[in-house]
Amino acid sequence: MFHQNNIVLIGNSLVEQSKSIKYLKKRVINIDSFNDIDLVGENYLNSDSFGYVNDKVIEILKKLDLKREDTLIIVSSEYGKNKNYHSLLESYGKIIGNSYKTISNLQNHRNLINTLDKNNITHPKKFFTKESIEEPVLIKNSYLSGGFGIKKYKNGLEINNEYEYFEQYVKGNSYSVLFVANEKKKIEIIGINKIFNKKTAYSAFSFSGACSNISFSDINIKYLKKIINIFVIEYDLVGFNGIDFIISDDIYFLEINPRLTQTCFLYDEYFSGGYLLAHINSILNGELPSCKKKRDDVIFFENLFAKESFIFNQDLEKFDFVTNIPKSNTFIDVGEPICTISSRSNNEKKAKNLLLNNISLIKKHFKNVEII
Repeated sequence: MFHQNNIVLIGNSLVEQSKSIKYLKKRVINIDSFNDIDLVGENYLNSDSFGYVNDKVIEILKKLDLKREDTLIIVSSEYGKNKNYHSLLESYGKIIGNSYKTISNLQNHRNLINTLDKNNITHPKKFFTKESIEEPVLIKNSYLSGGFGIKKYKNGLEINNEYEYFEQYVKGNSYSVLFVANEKKKIEIIGINKIFNKKTAYSAFSFSGACSNISFSDINIKYLKKIINIFVIEYDLVGFNGIDFIISDDIYFLEINPRLTQTCFLYDEYFSGGYLLAHINSILNGELPSCKKKRDDVIFFENLFAKESFIFNQDLEKFDFVTNIPKSNTFIDVGEPICTISSRSNNEKKAKNLLLNNISLIKKHFKNVEII
């Protein structure tokens, strides 16, 4: 167990993280852009809708006046670009996550492409000028995750900043592999998830949910381990990370998320002490977590998004399958998430059907709101 008493969580969907660590009896401080009612601990609202580390986050930490040596900081979002916020955060506590150098190198898409090509990792073709593209293509942004910023290319669309590029559109099923690494470059695959996407005001491919414990062949697992090892060695990855990929005629690498992902909570109960403690210990103590139970159940979750803006005043706390519940009188804009619906079973088909039933039940509470 670590000696620090303060745990600061920074992101835009921290409910499951706060629940994972509540039993430790530490002081949990959530700096969240949603500030939902089911957060556990002290809650502070970040002005950035994506949960980025920004001036508001630094201002909150400054007012809290926490002892640096008694504070751990976990960031599950991005860092704002107008300052070196990683360095600023380090003056308030120990950051439990990848280094700023690692994160920056992974956001450099040209550097990333070189790594993929050098190691013969299959990926959708990238194009950097309109003259070179082979349609159909997407415009993607290496600075954004969760599908945000992805645009289907149409004539006239341009690349707007240094983080954007054109990418070949590959049609297939999307997955993510969640893994943990320590400073000795040892890794363990935690689980493979099927990923769901929806068209929202932010993207045609906004991340909307997942299904856990997907079975893969030994050959595919071996290939995923190869990719993970390459990234861990090349970029010094530590802690929990995720790699998104798509299966079509081959396995295509899509992106890497060098941080806790929104699918981590699907495996919370497999670790003695929960996934957040496992993440902390993998970095502080170099411990690779061991599972305490067999992974024989399947969990689905889906985020509901708004197709029109409205004021949230629904009573959803009575449902045990609903999380990330907004406070009363919260304004929810077009394309923003409303809440999360989940289901569980030892059978994937049953879990999926239960999820659909749960979603139908909750949609009845939003009679005047069109939900994606």
